[in-house]
Amino acid sequence: MNSMLTKYAMEGSTPDGHPTGQFFFNKMSALMAAQEVVETHLGLKGKAREDYLDKYLDKTWDHFDTAGDGKIETERMSGFFRFLCANMQIDLH
Repeated sequence: MNSMLTKYAMEGSTPDGHPTGQFFFNKMSALMAAQEVVETHLGLKGKAREDYLDKYLDKTWDHFDTAGDGKIETERMSGFFRFLCANMQIDLH
């Protein structure tokens, strides 16, 4: 998950632009991270990877974006990736 934070997560900011220390994923950053996770953990590459994400990413996003605000807290992303991969036992470390 450290890789996910440093590569894909975005830090929130106050209205005057100061960082909050709270990190989240928007849908684009979740897609970019999901490409890596699906390739690494499911072995899908190229068109197979894209077809898989086309089929399951929106469903997964909608399931986890419960507030409907277009962002998911980083603490919830391991569950997001397990749900996406349809494997709740997957080791994400």
